[in-house]
Amino acid sequence: MAILGKDRWDEWESIYEGVDGLITLYEEDPESRGLNAYFKGFKKYTEDIFCAMDERTPIVWHNCGLTSELIKAMDGPIFPYPIESLAVLENLVGEVDYTMKVIDIAEDHGLAPEVCSIDKSALGGAVKGVVPDPLCMVFHNTPCDSQIAASQTLMELNGAPSILIDIPYLSGDREVRYVAGQLKKEIAFLEEHTGLKLSWEKLEDICNKNNEMSEYLLSWNEARRAVPCPQISKLVGLMTALMVVFSGDDMGVYIAKELMEEATARVKKGDSAVPGGNEIRAIWYQDPVWFDLSFYDWLESELNVVVPIDLFGYHAPEGFIDTSTPETMLMGLAAKYLRTLPMSRQFKGPIDQFIDDYLQIYQDFKGDFGVFAGHIACKHAWGGIGLFKEASRKAGYPLMVFEFDMFDPRITSSEALQEEFSRYVNDIVIPRMDVK
Repeated sequence: MAILGKDRWDEWESIYEGVDGLITLYEEDPESRGLNAYFKGFKKYTEDIFCAMDERTPIVWHNCGLTSELIKAMDGPIFPYPIESLAVLENLVGEVDYTMKVIDIAEDHGLAPEVCSIDKSALGGAVKGVVPDPLCMVFHNTPCDSQIAASQTLMELNGAPSILIDIPYLSGDREVRYVAGQLKKEIAFLEEHTGLKLSWEKLEDICNKNNEMSEYLLSWNEARRAVPCPQISKLVGLMTALMVVFSGDDMGVYIAKELMEEATARVKKGDSAVPGGNEIRAIWYQDPVWFDLSFYDWLESELNVVVPIDLFGYHAPEGFIDTSTPETMLMGLAAKYLRTLPMSRQFKGPIDQFIDDYLQIYQDFKGDFGVFAGHIACKHAWGGIGLFKEASRKAGYPLMVFEFDMFDPRITSSEALQEEFSRYVNDIVIPRMDVK
């Protein structure tokens, strides 16, 4: 796509063409309302990036542990850019081969192979020079050590002014107050390096939209508890991207509303994601298969397996922001970073939070088996796998455990995953369900 007559990097062109083609393919399908909402969001985001570059809008890099309400609330033109967005969009609607190439570039640059592929792909894109240059950079040290490693490397590579905001290990009220103080430092940094001021009126409007989006997402989660599950599996695995990119703006509200309304309408009609409604419900914990979303179609059509919820799609109820004063807004945003964002909520603190959320979700969404989709770089999760397995065993929840990489199919291919799931579902899950 050319805006103002300018050609784009091929990587961004492939994303735009990919998502535009998907919209054309699905827009007339009444069964794809939620999926279309995501696609429209991805298309708008790509167009917004093009416009920001054309108009020389100041760009602020940030990582996926941060939603961009404070950046959006500055009182002038500014564009928040999640450093992972190019690789995420390439995986979801573009060319997966791109992601593999930039992962290799990052490792050649010196980033350790053990670092998460999403962070390696962010660095690889920056080294390759196919992402917009930042005026400054804001990073939060969450949800994991890989984010910190990549952030530090990007700071050294780019040289733009940067700040690393500390998100503590625990998530109590004391920690919320501490993070609110950190956000004040973030505001001061943004004001210094952008030459803009934070508009509290604008932030109030952004937080109100954040709250509206949270209302829809909670209702959406509630609707997906229904048996049979009313919507396709792949939708939940995209919710983290929605939170990071679209928190606090009209597009985020629109996508969340479309997801909720589609789900509730299908519940009323008794619709099912699995033909015939004879479903097997998998509670997917850890990362989704972003390198091949069609894998979820295969699960539903070949094994009658549906994913009513996963860790990325779970919206914790602590995400509402009190907009009565500037201080309460900062406290609300701090609580969101500590207690709501997927991964930041589960990965930052004790393994108890990780396990407790899983056990509660399994019960609420009426699981038939659990899936520990173990991203090879998630050392924090693998470090607690023994405790996680034991908790699942005591609860009587069968748990499938496998290793893969959500961005890189060279680690475990779609075909290998299909073999693993076929064996586990047919040999473990179905016989157990028959006994019941």
